[in-house]
Amino acid sequence: MVRRFTTRAGSQDGETASAGVGVLSSSAPGSGAADGAPPDAGTRDGEAEPGAPQKNRSEGDAVPQGETVIAGIASADTVHVETGEAEMRRAAFEDGGRRAVVDIGSNSVRLVIYEGPARAPIPICNEKALCGLGRDKTEDGGLNPGACDYALATLRRYRSLVDAYGAPRVFAIATSAVRDARNGPAFMAAVAALGFDAQTLSGGEEAALAAQGVISVEPHADGLAGDMGGGSLELVSLDAGRIGDHVSMALGPLNLMRLSGGDLGRARRLIDAELDKTDLLRRGGRPALYTVGGAWRAVARIHMRLRSYPLSVLHRYEMTARAAIEICNLIAHQSRRSLEDIPGIPRRRIDTLPYASLVLKAVLERMNAERVIVSSGGVREGILYRELSPAQMARDPLLEACRFFASRLAPHAAYGEACFPVIDGLFAPADNAGDDVSDDQGDDPVRRLRRAACLLIDTGAYFHPDLRGGHAFETALSAPFVAVSHEERVWLALALYRRYQGRSAPMPNEAAISLLPWELQQSATQCGLAMRFVASYAPKVAVPLAGCRLRLEEDGRLVFRAPADRRGLMGDTPRKRLEALAASFEAEPAEIYDE
Repeated sequence: MVRRFTTRAGSQDGETASAGVGVLSSSAPGSGAADGAPPDAGTRDGEAEPGAPQKNRSEGDAVPQGETVIAGIASADTVHVETGEAEMRRAAFEDGGRRAVVDIGSNSVRLVIYEGPARAPIPICNEKALCGLGRDKTEDGGLNPGACDYALATLRRYRSLVDAYGAPRVFAIATSAVRDARNGPAFMAAVAALGFDAQTLSGGEEAALAAQGVISVEPHADGLAGDMGGGSLELVSLDAGRIGDHVSMALGPLNLMRLSGGDLGRARRLIDAELDKTDLLRRGGRPALYTVGGAWRAVARIHMRLRSYPLSVLHRYEMTARAAIEICNLIAHQSRRSLEDIPGIPRRRIDTLPYASLVLKAVLERMNAERVIVSSGGVREGILYRELSPAQMARDPLLEACRFFASRLAPHAAYGEACFPVIDGLFAPADNAGDDVSDDQGDDPVRRLRRAACLLIDTGAYFHPDLRGGHAFETALSAPFVAVSHEERVWLALALYRRYQGRSAPMPNEAAISLLPWELQQSATQCGLAMRFVASYAPKVAVPLAGCRLRLEEDGRLVFRAPADRRGLMGDTPRKRLEALAASFEAEPAEIYDE
C-alpha cells in the first residue's frame, strides 16, 4: 500500500503527522545522545524537533506518551551503515598514516610530514629553511661550506622533529645543487650520518617525480608540467593525466644568477639558447602550463595581490598566458626595494624572482599555452604518489580528503555517504540515481561536487550553532583540497553554508561568491537546501536514511519518498525545510510513504 499526501504551508491532506521526534531502538548506532551531537545541536541549527525529549532511555524504558517509536529499520540497514562507517575509517586512517619527505633543494631544505588518506595526504608539519646550497659555489664547483653547515644544522633539527612525530617513514632526496657539485657525495655522506637515507635524483628522475606530483593533485592534467627549482628547470609533457617526454635544463634562477653575473640581458640569452634545444615547446597543442616550485608560486602570488583576488589558495590559481607574461615583465623590471614591499614574498627569494620570471615568460612564449595553472603537487607529492597501488591511484583525491575531514569533524563519518543517495535523484533523475555508490561520477562534475558536499554535511557539528555556517564555508574555502578549481571550491563552500544557514541568510563573502556564475550559485543553494532537509529529518544518524529518496517529478512536485516506518521522523522543522527546498525548484512539496 502506498500513502500519498501533499503538504502546503505546513497543512496536510487527510493525514496527521506525529509531533514527537522518532526514536530509534538502542541497537541502531547513533540513537539518542550517542550520535555525538552537542546538547544544543539543532536548537538553532534546526536539526532536532522543537520540544524533542533530551533524556536518554535504555532499551527497557517505557515510551513517553505522544512519542513515536520507529521500528524495523535497525537490522540490515544498521549493518550497512556500520560497514560504511568502518570503510570511512579505513580510508581515512589505515591507508595512510604519517609519512615524511625531506627535500634538499638548491635554494631550500624542507621537511613535510603528511597525515591522512594515502590518496590525499595532508601536510601537518611544513618546515623550510632557505639554505642556498646552489648559491655561491666554490671556484672548483663545490657546495659553499657555509651553506652546507646551514643545511646540515637544519637537517639535524629535522631529524629531531621526525623522531618527535613518532619516527614515520621518511623519504629523503637531493636535487640539482647536490648532483652537480664536486663535493656532493661528501655532503650526502654527512646527511646519511644524521640518519637520513637520502637519494640524489638525476634530472630525469626529478622531472618524472614532479609530473607525478602534478597528476596526484590534478589527475587529468593536460599540457606541460614545469618545475622551477633553484638550480634546474624540469619540463614534462602531460596528456590527460599520462606522462610523456621530459627534459631537465640548468635554468634555475641560482644558476642563471651565477652564469650571467647578475646581468638580466645575458640571462635572457642563456635562457633562449637552452630552450631552443628542446622540441617539447615547439609541438603546439599545449593548453596549459602547470607550474611547480616556490619561485613560480611567488609570481602567481604577486598577480593575486595586484588583482585583489578574494581567495588566498594558490593551488589551481589560474592566469591567462598573456597575463602571466605581463606580470613576468613587471617583476623583471622592478627594483629589489619594490619587490620587498610586496607582502608574502620571502626576502631571500626576492633576488631570484626576476630570473624565474624571465624563464616563465620564455617558456610560455614558445609553447603557446592558453593559461597557467599553479599546482600544489611537485616532487614531494610525486614521491608519495609513486608508492600507491593502481587501485589507490584511481581514487578521487577530493572525495578521499572530504572523507578524512568528515572522520575528524563530524559525529558520524558515514552520515554524508548516506545523505548522497537521498538527494541525488533531484539532480540526476535517471532511474538509477542514488544507487551508484562508487566514486565514479561519470562526466558530471557538479554531481561530484554534490557528493563532496554531502561528505562534509556535518563538519560544523561541534561548533556553536551560530558559527556553523561560517565555519563550514571557510573550511571549504581554505582546506587543503586538491583536484578542485577555485570555482568548484566556492561552489562547495556555498552549498555547505546554505545547508546550515538556509536560503535567506546573507552571503558570507560576496567577493568569493562572485567567482561563481549565477546558475552555479543556484545549484549550490539547491544542494545546500537538500542537505538541510536531510539533516533535520534524520539528524546525525544514517540508519533512517536507507531507502529514502528526493525526486523532482514531471507534474511539478518535489517528492520525498520513504518507507512507511520512517513517517514518524517527519515533523514541523523537516517539513518546513522540504517546503523551502521545493520552492527553490519552483515546485510543490509532497511526501510518499511506501507500506
